[in-house]
Amino acid sequence: MQQPQAPKIAKKITQHGHERTDNYAWIRDDNWKQFIKGELNFADENVKTYLNQEAKYTEHVMSETKELQEQIYNELLSRTKEDDSSYPYQRNDYYYYRKTTEGLSYPTLCRKYKTLDAVEEVYFDINKEAEGKKLYMHRGAIPNEAKTHFAYCYNLTGSLDCTLKVRDFASQTDFEWKLEDVSSSFYWVDDTTIAFTELDEFTRGKNLYYMNIHEGPDKKKLVFSKPDKFENRFMFDTRTTNNEITFIYLVSGASHAIYKKNKNEQEFKLIADAKDDIQYSYEYNNGTYYILTNDMNNSNFAVYSCEEENIDKPDSWRVVIANSKNLFLRHMSLYGNKLVLSARNSETAIDDICVYDLTDKKMQTVPFAHEIKSVSLIGAHDHNATDLQVSFENPITAPQTLELDTNTLSLKVLKQKEVPNYNPENYVLKREFAKAHDGELIPLTIITRKGFTAHQEQNSAYVYAYGSYGYGMPPFFRTSMFSLIDRGFAYAVAHIRGGNEKGYDWYLNGKMRKKMNTFKDYISCCEHMVESGYTQKGQIVANGGSAGGLLMGAVTNMRPDLFQSVIADVPFVDVINTISDASLPLTPPEWEEWGNPIENKGDFEYMMQYSPYDNVEAKNYPAMLYNSGISDEQVTYWEPAKMVAKLRELKTDSNILLLNIKMHAGHAGETDRYKGLKEAAFNYAFALTMK
Repeated sequence: MQQPQAPKIAKKITQHGHERTDNYAWIRDDNWKQFIKGELNFADENVKTYLNQEAKYTEHVMSETKELQEQIYNELLSRTKEDDSSYPYQRNDYYYYRKTTEGLSYPTLCRKYKTLDAVEEVYFDINKEAEGKKLYMHRGAIPNEAKTHFAYCYNLTGSLDCTLKVRDFASQTDFEWKLEDVSSSFYWVDDTTIAFTELDEFTRGKNLYYMNIHEGPDKKKLVFSKPDKFENRFMFDTRTTNNEITFIYLVSGASHAIYKKNKNEQEFKLIADAKDDIQYSYEYNNGTYYILTNDMNNSNFAVYSCEEENIDKPDSWRVVIANSKNLFLRHMSLYGNKLVLSARNSETAIDDICVYDLTDKKMQTVPFAHEIKSVSLIGAHDHNATDLQVSFENPITAPQTLELDTNTLSLKVLKQKEVPNYNPENYVLKREFAKAHDGELIPLTIITRKGFTAHQEQNSAYVYAYGSYGYGMPPFFRTSMFSLIDRGFAYAVAHIRGGNEKGYDWYLNGKMRKKMNTFKDYISCCEHMVESGYTQKGQIVANGGSAGGLLMGAVTNMRPDLFQSVIADVPFVDVINTISDASLPLTPPEWEEWGNPIENKGDFEYMMQYSPYDNVEAKNYPAMLYNSGISDEQVTYWEPAKMVAKLRELKTDSNILLLNIKMHAGHAGETDRYKGLKEAAFNYAFALTMK
């Protein structure tokens, strides 16, 4: 079958005196906003025709790998305990947990009254909700304190907006009303009042409402409306551990504007205006606020305290935990007289949990058994609890739910995730450091099968990375990767700048006009894999998604010789055009991450250096797979579609290039767990065969 070739329709664009031609701008259909709602009503039949051609071509090429896909799928399924459940958490008189059942695509939500030996009550079966739907994305279910009702929300296209409903526990019936175009951030104000955020046309959040569930939407009460000066910001709300204080965050890039309301107050008050790259989070108890922030030159964050009257006066705050060069404080929760902090060592890029005693003013680090680890606080419903749930995992140790005693720092295993047909003794886990172009040491987490021999001609590597928005990539456990490792691959996660693995400065040095560090770091990591004998040049499979898909596009343009193949998931590759279009949902909040090419010539010129779509050249490229979903408003479908079209036009090799676009999915892909395994098998079959 002949590969598709999109028609060229020249569109001239002049920006800051620079003229460029976009031959594939027409692939952006005028009805794209309807796609996000799940309505595939194309305004231009040529767009539909082209996408269908690409879909047929992808199916044709990958049909030759069907047997391998099925083999890998069966391997992934064999390492999945289909009948499983999460460890219960206690909320008043009930224990709540999620359960999966063999053959069912989604979990069921369950609870038991007072003891774990009680009769199981299935109160919400996501499988029933998903029946007859092409996609069902469950976005949370929260019971009220009286245990009479629970609120839940969902999405049917994969987009950011949600529908919220409330169900009666006893009758298992929903109220007749439903709330549409709301965010997944919702909570109970009291046993009959739900708080929810109404989205604006850009899905950024606009209004916070309280609503009596028995009165319904007609009598909802507006309690906060986003000010016009913050209209381009995303809106989120959080509460302190004891639920006494509500905070509204208006977020753009890495800056926060924050409003606060006490439980007994009527209106929200601005307590922190926006500053570039400055963040805050809060806890409260017995008249004292605790503030975790990087303001006042605390590059790795510090904790302060103050009283109500000084909450918006940083000069009056008292230092509780000082900024540390080597310890990056990421999150904070308050339980009784203990501050529990999720932290990260800025030298080793390894997670820690620290407990600070507000009485004796001492901080201790929780002693975990493994050095290389990903750990996070799950917490407890009781804000005075001393026994908290935490999670632990690393790439060769399956996730554990542990109980942490905050007084003794002792840990007890509550649940060890079972992984059938898997033996951790068969694998080796390493942390190494690649030297960057400027001398920085970039952490690499590397997993191989025991007995892996370096510097062999057949050695291949799979290198995953993200590197944006300050999102670190901790060393997670992924059962899927062993299908590659067992076939001789070295699997690596590159902890490159733009993430926060080595502290907040690690993020700042990989954004705006330092973004090139992200791409150069990834290349340095790949070169380290070659020099250390894990692979050979031209035998690396590169993978990243979303902003990590931008990474894939950039490094493929810069160093195509390094790669055997590239898998770019929902890739942000049409950078200049997207960040120059203020009408797109995510563009204005993104200016603080990438720069503003509309108003700033310097930002425009810097971004033009790496924008993948604008740097495609007539040269050889490796085999490439671009995955996308048509309902994705975070990275719109036309970005990968345009990238593939331009690559087909210009590249000089005969390597396979595929656009795999799902017509009923968004940014996160499949939500059905079995279809998710098939997605992974599809990608791995591509990696193993497209050389």
